[in-house]
Amino acid sequence: MDIEVTENGEALAPSTPRSGVGRRALLGAGVGGAAMSLLPLLSGRAGASSGTDASTTTEAPTTTSSPPRRPTDDDASLLGFAQGMELAIRELFDLGLSMGGWADAQSTVVLTVREAHEAFAQALAGLLGRQAPGVADAALVASLRPAFSTSPNEFLTAAYELESAAVATHAELLASLQGIEGAALVASIQSAEARHCTVLADLAGVTDDAILLVDEEAKSLAGNG
Repeated sequence: MDIEVTENGEALAPSTPRSGVGRRALLGAGVGGAAMSLLPLLSGRAGASSGTDASTTTEAPTTTSSPPRRPTDDDASLLGFAQGMELAIRELFDLGLSMGGWADAQSTVVLTVREAHEAFAQALAGLLGRQAPGVADAALVASLRPAFSTSPNEFLTAAYELESAAVATHAELLASLQGIEGAALVASIQSAEARHCTVLADLAGVTDDAILLVDEEAKSLAGNG
């Protein structure tokens, strides 16, 4: 599932999902890569809804004071579209679960990951309060719908690549967030979604240890081989 955006931030239709793409390659991909960060796609709409442009958020000035605990106004914009992304992923998982042909173990795992994304969105809503958008990013759902409504096997590959894109997105958010509470929440979400990548890749039939294991584990295994 190639996630690409145009210069104005609109999503292009994804191509056929591809298997066997390592997580390190996904996270290192640039614009137009296999599963780049979704930040360029989502930030324009987030800024429009909050009155700021999240894609050009001004870097916090260097200071010797402690960082704020609560989200700043710029943080709220970033966290708001993160919530929209999580709700969009939940909707795409709902779409996949509505298909037939799932093995019991597959459907159980996919439902568990789906509920995790809903919980992430709820946690972001709890942090943002009335500033939380509370709606899925409709354009993201529409652009990725074809890759999530074909067959269970293609869904699993598409879900793995989208999950990897979400991990990359949260990594970029962490570089911009100023408030401690928002950064801690995003870091916890990112960690969980990285584990989702491994589980989804395994369900999709991937056997490459470099994909199924985190970098440190893969290096350790290679050293013991």
